[in-house]
Amino acid sequence: MKMLNSLTSRLTLFVTLGYVLAYYLAFPAIIFLNDAIAAGLPKLVNPQLGTGNQLGLYQARDLVLESLRRADSGVAYMEPTPKLRAYLRENPKFHFAVFESICGAALRGSDAKLVATVEAVGPCHIMEDPVGPHIGDDPDPTSMTFLSVVDTPIGKLPLALYGYTFHWTDWLYYLIERSSVAFFPILGPMLLSVLVGAWLTVRHGLAPLKSAAQKVAGVDMNSLNQRVATQRMPDEVAPFVDAVNAALARLDIGVATQRRFIANAAHQLRTPITILRTHIDDSDTDEATFRRTVKHDAIRIQAIVEQLLAAASLSNKPDAVDEKVDLGDTILDLISDYLPLALENGREIELDCPSEVIMVRGNRRAIESIVTNLIDNALRAEPEGGTVLVRVRPGATVEVVDHGEGVAVEDNEKIFEPFWRKDESVPGMGLGLSIVKEMMDKHGGRVWVEETPGGGATFKLWFPTVGEGA
Repeated sequence: MKMLNSLTSRLTLFVTLGYVLAYYLAFPAIIFLNDAIAAGLPKLVNPQLGTGNQLGLYQARDLVLESLRRADSGVAYMEPTPKLRAYLRENPKFHFAVFESICGAALRGSDAKLVATVEAVGPCHIMEDPVGPHIGDDPDPTSMTFLSVVDTPIGKLPLALYGYTFHWTDWLYYLIERSSVAFFPILGPMLLSVLVGAWLTVRHGLAPLKSAAQKVAGVDMNSLNQRVATQRMPDEVAPFVDAVNAALARLDIGVATQRRFIANAAHQLRTPITILRTHIDDSDTDEATFRRTVKHDAIRIQAIVEQLLAAASLSNKPDAVDEKVDLGDTILDLISDYLPLALENGREIELDCPSEVIMVRGNRRAIESIVTNLIDNALRAEPEGGTVLVRVRPGATVEVVDHGEGVAVEDNEKIFEPFWRKDESVPGMGLGLSIVKEMMDKHGGRVWVEETPGGGATFKLWFPTVGEGA
């Protein structure tokens, strides 16, 4: 049923089925509504059809016709079938009569009371009015005689029916038996017309959606700024198109961010690599100085790579910040590794850490990367011979203090924005601090900068302790 995977095919099918259902429900509905109209109001249907019991006419008539017989002598007569006998038991006021011809005598087996009622108004009444007289002793004033000349198994004969009432089986009989008669000459062409009309209507109505699909199919990594127009979209489809446009907007922002990230990461790595190559090519540098500078450059490169890896790890693993980390021990190990490099470059690092254990919720590798970035920035800002102070405070706060030029107050927030630099000639600060902020956000913590008393910058970190939420 691959065709039903098509929305056009489904809607066409549903519209057509809806039409067929309406076709079969309309006639019974009108008849029942006709019964409900207050006395004296005009009938919605032909008054010749009588009341809602009209729907019972079809089965009653066919049961009578099935009971017609013709003797060997050629004389026609009535012999009720078992089905007609059962119907008579369920409908005691039902009467029937069949006549030899218009104005002719009734066939043997016809109901005498109905025959007398019809003959009382004249033997040729059946030609004048299809609605015959009311049987006098019937207490139901709505009952009328149905008169008609019909095709029977033994030829065209006048037929009179009286007292037929509606049962639910009559509705089913009408749907099954009568539709088979009318389908090919009447309903068949109508159904075909509805099918074609529904298909054309649905196809035209879904044309904007098809156009939108073609638009989206043409979007690639280089055209994520394109959007699908919603002006001609149906109200039911517009929310879906809006969601697709919103997804494209998010992808556009994400891809642009990644491209800027890669470009700036390359720029960050290019600076220490260029310096490293310069030192390698400098033949006048003595061996001790050469080893010290190369080691410093290698550590800077390693720090940038570690920072990028830590940031990627946190992005790919949302639960990576659920470790229990000893903040003081982590920073002590970090400074122990960093101190020789600081001393070789004419600076010192001092650690102020409380004796009690401060456990935070986070990722040890990411925390090391965060603090390393701040220490590296502080060492480059600290004047030669100066001391960078690292404090671990109760309440899971870390302070990295330098005594350099500091950060202007108006730039306190900007320095944490991705790819921001106040001075393009100075390496760093364009990528590192934005990653620091991103990783602190992942931890549910904070990072900010304050002025160091006497000059310089103090970067502060706050981490949620074990048991605290983000």
